[in-house]
Parts: sequence; structure tokens; C-alpha cells
Amino acid sequence: MFKAFLTTFLFLFTTAVMAQKTGKPTPKKTTVTSSNTKAKAKVKPVVKGKVSFKIIGKIANHPYHLMVLNRFRSTEYLLLDSITTDVNGNFTMEKTIAEPCIAYLMHSKTAAVPLIIENGSVFNIEIKSTGEMLDYTISGIKAEKSIRLYEFVRNQSKLYNELSNLEQFIYKELDPIKLQEMQLQYSSKQAEVTKNTADELVSSGLEGYFVLYNFKEDQTATDAKKILDKMTPLETQSIYYKDLKKFYDDNKLLEIGALAPDFALPTPNGDTMRLSDLRGKYVLIDFWASWCGPCKAEFPNVKRVYSRFGEQGFEILGVSLDKEETAWKNSIISLGLSWLHVSDLKYWSCAPAKLYKVSSIPSTVLIDRNGYIIAKNLRGEELERKLEELFQ
Repeated sequence: MFKAFLTTFLFLFTTAVMAQKTGKPTPKKTTVTSSNTKAKAKVKPVVKGKVSFKIIGKIANHPYHLMVLNRFRSTEYLLLDSITTDVNGNFTMEKTIAEPCIAYLMHSKTAAVPLIIENGSVFNIEIKSTGEMLDYTISGIKAEKSIRLYEFVRNQSKLYNELSNLEQFIYKELDPIKLQEMQLQYSSKQAEVTKNTADELVSSGLEGYFVLYNFKEDQTATDAKKILDKMTPLETQSIYYKDLKKFYDDNKLLEIGALAPDFALPTPNGDTMRLSDLRGKYVLIDFWASWCGPCKAEFPNVKRVYSRFGEQGFEILGVSLDKEETAWKNSIISLGLSWLHVSDLKYWSCAPAKLYKVSSIPSTVLIDRNGYIIAKNLRGEELERKLEELFQ
């Protein structure tokens, strides 16, 4: 379902398992991870030493255990503090930093408690640890955002695990009736994940940043703008504001209403096809790959809408992220993908995928007859409803 966002640490909760790359076993996504953005924006200089906070914690059965506090940013981790627990597993951190931040209280290299730190925050945290797994309770002053994040992560963890299990069954199921039932379940849970993420994205500035870079399949300029609008005056002077502002400026040309960037790639028979060759039709650019399980789970929906609207002026251009020509061509035939296809066989370095900033597959872009973007990442019933609207 997702291209892996995992780059350094993976933070595990009681319901968590490790995330993996899209198209390999689907990530049972439960955690906080990082992806890549660049930071560059005009902001006011940060006034140093304006955010004071305190963490009062306990880890049962972990005497003299090192606890590390790292600041999270989409491109890096920065050490804020560290301390060793006492003989009873108790510890206290008290510090003043330059700005509000998202931090990870690290129990180990692969387990941590995410925190939203504001000026005056006092966190009371009791951690239960079993190997690399963590569970914890949190309370305190200005701890509400951190508590809400924990509940969000736990809920999404459960859904991602269920999605992953369904994907495994879908990949192996041969009975068409059972397969259809599983696909409906998959679509329903996927819609719930999307709604939960969208709701949490606009809860507050720093929470939105956390969700955007850890739980959002595709980061958009619209998402960034919503979070920027939620930031407090102090947060607008932070590195998080700079990251989001840079991302927004770099990606707003791919937003709804923008002219879809043109590209040209080889077809299976060796010809060259340009996106602009399809002007005059509504076109769904569908980024996929033969090794992508979630793509295969979505194809019955794509086939249905293509069969229904194909003769009315709707076309699909499949852009494959395959790297093996035989696998790409054989999948088109074996899966019955009767629409147009192109690929440069460059995997995640696929030129159009980079042009459209695709970070996960399946990923789709719907463009109108004049080549302008009108929707992104529509699937299943959402795609069908949109086409019904266009062709009514």
C-alpha cells in the first residue's frame, strides 16, 4: 500500500509491527517514520530559549536505563537531551529549547513515545516495555496533543494491520466471490484510514506535521496549506513552518486546477506515447507495478469504470514502476489490463513518478479534456462517482 517512509527509527506500540516497502508485504503501519523534504523559506529568526518543559517518567523493571529525547523533523533527528533512570526506573527531564517541537522519547533505537512539546508542557509518562514493544500512559499539563496522537496511532495501527492481513488473503484468494468480499472490506477499511488521517491532519499545526510525514500516503500542497493555517504565532517561526512552506511552494503546481505536466514514455510495443497525445479525453494516470499487491486489489474497480466509461471519452494511462520488462508485459496480459500502458522500467526512479512526486502506489491523477488536473488518488466508488459526474 505504501512506499516505505522508514529511514531511521521505527516506533512500536503494543499493536505495532514493522513497515515495509510498497509491493512487498504491505506495511502494517502503526508508527512514526520520516520521509524526505527540503527546508527553505523566509521566516523570522527564532528567539532562543522560549519553550520550557518537563518530563516525569517511569519504566517498570528498567533500572539505570538510558532514555534519549530526540527532536523529530521530516529530514532529520536532533538530540535534545538524555538521562539514565534510577534504581526504580524513574527519571525526570527538565529543559528549555528554542521552539515548540515534535519529540521522541526513545526507550531504544526502535521504540519511543512521540510528544508534542509546547512552552509549559509537563508530561507524566508511565512506560511498560516488553522487548522492543512499548505501551504507555500519559497525562499532565499541555499534554492533550500528545495524548490525542497516541490514540490516533493506536487506532491507525489496528486498521493498518487489518489491511495488511486482507491484502495477503486477496493476493492468494482464487474464489471470485470471496475475492470480491475481501476487496469490499479492503476498500471500506482504506476509506476509514483516509478519513482518520484527514481529520487528524487539521487538528493542530504540529500534530498535522506529524501525521503528514508519518501517516499520509501522498503529501499535497493542499495538506501543507491546511497545517500552515493551523500554526500558532510561535510555531510560524519554527523549522516545521519552514519545511511546510517549502513543500507548499514546490508542490502547488501539481494541485487541482493546475496543468498536468507532460511526459513521454515507451509503450509495450516500443512506440513512444505522450500524455498530451490524449487531449480531448478524460485521462486517469495510474501509477502501478506488477509487484504491487494493493494495485492488484484495486484493478477490479479500475476495470469496472473503464468498461463503463471507456467508450464515452475516458482513457487510462498506466505508468508502471516495474524494472523488469517481462514482468511488466506479462502482468498487463495476465491481469487483463486492456487500457494504455507506458514505462521506462526505472522502478522508483520512473521519470513521470518523480515528476508527479509519487511516493506510494497505487497513485492516480485524473485530468480533464484540456489536460488540467481535476482529482487525485480517487479509487473504487469515489472514482466511479467522479466519472458519473463528468459524463452525466
